[in-house]
Amino acid sequence: MCTLNTMASACNLPPHLSRFGLLGMSEDQNGMWCVVSLESVSAEVTIRGFVAQVTASMVYHNTASHPLQVRAVLPVEEGAAVYHCEARLDGRTIVTHCMEKKKAEKVYKEAVEKGKTALMTREDPDSSDILTLNLGNFPAGSRAEVTLRLVMELRVETDGAISFVLPAVLNPRYTPADHPRREDWKWNWNLGEREVHVSQPYSMEVKGQVCGSHQIAQVISHTDPLNVTLADDAMSAQVSQEGGFSCDHDWSMLVYYKNAYQPHLLRETGERSATGIMRDDLLMLNLFPEVPTNSYSSRNEIIFVIDRSGSMNGDKIQSARATLLLFLKSLPPGCLFNIVSFGSTFSLLFPKGSCAYSETTLREACQLQAAMDADMGGTEILAPFKDIYNKPPIPGYSRQILLITDGEVTNVDQVVQLVGRHAHETRLFSVGIGHGASTALVRGAARAGRGRSEMVVQQGLLQQKVMGLVSSMVQENIQGVTVACEVEPACRVTLVPKVPPVIFGGQHLILYARVPPATQVKKITVRGQLGTSPITMEEKHFTVVHDEAKSLHRLAARSQILQWQLDEEEGVAEDMVALSVASGVVCRHTALVGVDQDSGKPVPESPCQDTPMLGYLPMVYGPSGTQDANFLDLSQNLFSAVGDLSSRSKLTTTSSWQTLLAVKASARINLNREEPKEQCILSQDSESSDEELCSKVEDDSQPPLDLMAVVSLQQFDGSWGLKDASHLTAVPFDVLSAANPAKGEAAWATALVLALLEMKFGEQREEWELLATKGHAFLAGCGEQPEELLVRARLTLESQ
Repeated sequence: MCTLNTMASACNLPPHLSRFGLLGMSEDQNGMWCVVSLESVSAEVTIRGFVAQVTASMVYHNTASHPLQVRAVLPVEEGAAVYHCEARLDGRTIVTHCMEKKKAEKVYKEAVEKGKTALMTREDPDSSDILTLNLGNFPAGSRAEVTLRLVMELRVETDGAISFVLPAVLNPRYTPADHPRREDWKWNWNLGEREVHVSQPYSMEVKGQVCGSHQIAQVISHTDPLNVTLADDAMSAQVSQEGGFSCDHDWSMLVYYKNAYQPHLLRETGERSATGIMRDDLLMLNLFPEVPTNSYSSRNEIIFVIDRSGSMNGDKIQSARATLLLFLKSLPPGCLFNIVSFGSTFSLLFPKGSCAYSETTLREACQLQAAMDADMGGTEILAPFKDIYNKPPIPGYSRQILLITDGEVTNVDQVVQLVGRHAHETRLFSVGIGHGASTALVRGAARAGRGRSEMVVQQGLLQQKVMGLVSSMVQENIQGVTVACEVEPACRVTLVPKVPPVIFGGQHLILYARVPPATQVKKITVRGQLGTSPITMEEKHFTVVHDEAKSLHRLAARSQILQWQLDEEEGVAEDMVALSVASGVVCRHTALVGVDQDSGKPVPESPCQDTPMLGYLPMVYGPSGTQDANFLDLSQNLFSAVGDLSSRSKLTTTSSWQTLLAVKASARINLNREEPKEQCILSQDSESSDEELCSKVEDDSQPPLDLMAVVSLQQFDGSWGLKDASHLTAVPFDVLSAANPAKGEAAWATALVLALLEMKFGEQREEWELLATKGHAFLAGCGEQPEELLVRARLTLESQ
């Protein structure tokens, strides 16, 4: 039996428990808390090309002697199209239907008052990555199998992988003091000195299938051990988890196709008896545009916005520091930059405004980067953005914002809307740090700001994702994007959504379009203008898909709904409701609701009626300095985190929890490459080497050389010093100095380090490509022939 402390002392719980939540429960008619046991979880995932279809089922057991009014709070990917929810109880099935939210709430309320069992699923009004599921009059002694079906869009990652993530962590969300809905979230219950006893474990099983028209190279996971059976022709694979699942992270897997970067056009047939978008055929175009490397611009003003709130403590702030260091070292000379730190308040590195990127300003930025900690209290994210947008962009420079955060806030909608209103003058890119980072904030803000986003969980993958994002940030904008579809007979083809897409070189571009059924698609052409050069992409070959679930239709509907949420136009809510109901895809203005008409009798008034809980228990959680903050505790993973832990012996101390978590962690197979720690390597060439600060050494057992060591020593102009080159290559300084064929010591050192990158980190090229670009530019500026000097450098290193 696992005994957990009361709400009053919950802030003293171990960090892992506070972060990953408690088993679902509901208050009974006597004001006591009773457990709603989660017995089992199963998830089936089918990946076809760049689309994932997911069916997730959770079995709950009401062991109370009376019906319960219960509620679950569940995390989802913000772009996922949730279109089906059902519950099976006592041999009967409650199937939901999509309708306008107020109507659905009325249907649900009236059914519960009549004693009928009812089911309702809604999207959180402020955050599109949270679902609330209500089960009214859950019969005494019954089991309920609640099933969700959704479809997700998958994009090719920087390393060529197709990444699938099943959200399993929902962290506490900070509510700012001035949030309009804060009063609604004040808890109206009091646990007093009660203890909660969780006695029953649950099982979890995930099965997957990968199929379609792409040959599969491999299927792996960096988070969970998998059993993978690949077909002889490599066109399909069966996937299952190996062993149990530890609910302290999101479940994920990576699929590598042999031909992932080939253009791919699908045509999904519509439902002829339906109306609107579901009747037409739906096109999904996958492109991978190439942009010339000389399109990178130094005329950028880049503002780093770093979350330093208490929830960023531990690995998150370490990842944020490493991310910032990579960005700083990759900036091109000639740009402007600033760093904004925020928590309960915010501060600027350069209070008077962005400064030119130089050796001096880079040193100041690195000093701040090294000292950064999660010590600024709450997460008042709106204030720094308002301050940035209140200042006009600097003439002649494109303003770019980079947000680094774990996204644990409730005012997502306010932030996204503010970013969207300024997208015409400022682009926003974002990095989400850690498991459970809000995809609604990270991806939503980047979409509103016409930028890109990356979700970074593991340190070993950080550089790769960050460098791809840097590349997109410094690219020149592709202007005048148009999409044309040639069909016979000639007719109107509608882009979904209608807003032209943002194109980034080398990044996966997905487009949707509606076409009438009785047409033949000849060609789709995407055009744009990069400076004075035209950009043209086209695709003529397509595959017809007959999918009963209408996955592409629902993804297109979801994409349009998310765009409408940004538009802030009159009447758009009515359009969202119409599209949501037609496609079955739930949105903030609709709900999925169903009633068991054969159940029930009138329910008497009870104190638990308005305070139901299934799936999470509120906890007092937060760092020091956040006393004025109200934390909406959503510390609940999709399938309820503590069920698995409760099968152990009684645990009441922090050390016991840490021991258990350590045992669970060591039992998992690590399929990821070695994750480098941040190291402090002081420049041996700088006169003020004691001020060249990086993050402090955390692990003396690390190998003597990793990519971050090379990154940290590059100077602002793209060069390295010879003493640093000697340290990195482990070749004596005198040997390198005697072999110098260059006109200057710095040019030779830079060539040596560039050769070292090629020789030691060739597989990570995308991570250091921009660093190397700066290095090549430095060599050319010194009057050297870069390629010739690199050949000499390689020969010198190979001879040692």
